[in-house]
Amino acid sequence: MRPFENPSRAVSVSGPGSADSETTGFGSIGSHRRLLAPFALLLTLAVLVSCGEDGPTSPDPVDPPRAARINVVSGDGQRALAGSSLREPVVVRVLDEEEQPLPGALVLFSPNHGVTEPTTVGTGPDGMAATHWTLGSTTGLQTLTVTASSATANVSGHAISVEDSLDVLFAPAEEVEISAVRADWASRDFSAAGGMVELEEAYSMGGYPTTLRVVSHQIEGLRHFGAIIVPDGAGAEGLPILLFAHGGDNGVSVESTLFILTVALGEMTDDFVYLVPSFRDEPLRYDDRSWLSDGPASPWDRDVDDALALVNLAMETIPEAQTDRYFAAGASRGGGVAMLMGIRDERIAGLITFFGPTDFQNEWARDIATLLVSGVTVDLPGVEHLRTTYVVPWWTGDVTLQDARLALIRRSAVLFAEDMPPLQVHHGDMDGVVSVTQAESMIQAMAEIGRGPPEFEAYIYPGGTHDITSMPSAIPRAVVFLRNLLGTNGE
Repeated sequence: MRPFENPSRAVSVSGPGSADSETTGFGSIGSHRRLLAPFALLLTLAVLVSCGEDGPTSPDPVDPPRAARINVVSGDGQRALAGSSLREPVVVRVLDEEEQPLPGALVLFSPNHGVTEPTTVGTGPDGMAATHWTLGSTTGLQTLTVTASSATANVSGHAISVEDSLDVLFAPAEEVEISAVRADWASRDFSAAGGMVELEEAYSMGGYPTTLRVVSHQIEGLRHFGAIIVPDGAGAEGLPILLFAHGGDNGVSVESTLFILTVALGEMTDDFVYLVPSFRDEPLRYDDRSWLSDGPASPWDRDVDDALALVNLAMETIPEAQTDRYFAAGASRGGGVAMLMGIRDERIAGLITFFGPTDFQNEWARDIATLLVSGVTVDLPGVEHLRTTYVVPWWTGDVTLQDARLALIRRSAVLFAEDMPPLQVHHGDMDGVVSVTQAESMIQAMAEIGRGPPEFEAYIYPGGTHDITSMPSAIPRAVVFLRNLLGTNGE
């Protein structure tokens, strides 16, 4: 038998140079191999279809996790000068639909003003991304839109100008603010607890024999140190207290203070019990020893509390000290402390101050604040505390405007001039530490309430600097003023 042949599909094959040719049909080996493969494939597919099979399949594609929400972690609501960078970066966290951090998400930071660096960033394993935002030059509220896929979030930044902001900080004190300060003062307890004598010895003040004691006590849970000097031979309650508040931020030397008082008072040296307070976080030094009062520092404000507590301790423990009245004097920072003491303690019968600050809201104080918020260091007593605790934190939004304003108000004796006891002020017009405008503010405040000699005296010294010796007549005037107060009070 022969294989089935299909004559109509016969193929004649002859190789080049072949002498003869051979005709072959479907059943030939070559043709069979060529046709079997497609035929078998079609047959296989037909069988599969007829049996209801779907054929070879692959897994359905799975969409990658997508950003569903953006949380602002930090950096929202910051303030900075228009055109400058915010202090802290803007940090966001991208979450997926399962509320889990989404790593590898592309985040776009788009400010309506200013620029960001970087503008786009991928989230880390914790789903977080960050950028630094430089605000635009227009003052006011600015917005940064954060986008990841279809999720968005907004971050705000406040572009401010120095002058506009300081206008708010240094706006005139309102009566409600002054009342709030008075209420705060009234709530404070400046009684002295746990009094101790740290050192006691004989001491000569210009030839006048005295007993010098370094004492300590607790106020608000803090240990405070001071010195009490009592002339020998004084009778019970025979001498008024004279407290001297020091200047500067570096503590107080007992010997230096007593030397100044001895030179100034002369023959009146043995007419007083003397108090020399230290201030918080500062040392009291005597001879070769030093005692550090607990902190933190609080120039002018808590300085007053500590000084008043020392007065109470002396009146309670020193038999020679009068308890119905006392006097206070101070220089520079201490001059401001003395005036605030007089306002807060009605037992003070008179004050003498040398170039003390009186007004933390005047133009001089504002000029200092301008430098502070601009990053300039101002080396003046007490200013570093105000910079780090109130002014710069207010500027960056970490302290409220109300707290910053009250901090300035409670240090401004001019705002409470009506409560001031008899006061004598000395100031040089060339003072490069405390501007003479501070004395002028007090002069104006006293004029407005009709106070003048003998209850209020002020002396401005042409060419006078931040040094008592540059004001030659200051000490004699102070002694006369003190003598008059002693006479007026029934010596």
